[in-house]
Amino acid sequence: VDRAYPRSVPGVLKICRTLVALATLLCFVASEAHEAYAALAGMETLITLLFLLLYLLRLDARIRCLSWPLA
Repeated sequence: VDRAYPRSVPGVLKICRTLVALATLLCFVASEAHEAYAALAGMETLITLLFLLLYLLRLDARIRCLSWPLA
């Protein structure tokens, strides 16, 4: 686990982006919006959370087959 990542600028931005995506999802669910909007917000939250986990576990350095600038 990379303990310095959450305190770095990219780490703080990724955590903030995850929290904003989660707040968006909760707003769509609470307002009983169309299911497609809630599903898109849920997918964005999940993908952002998975990227945060990827960087926390330093898997980006281990997985060389992906082009990280495109991801």
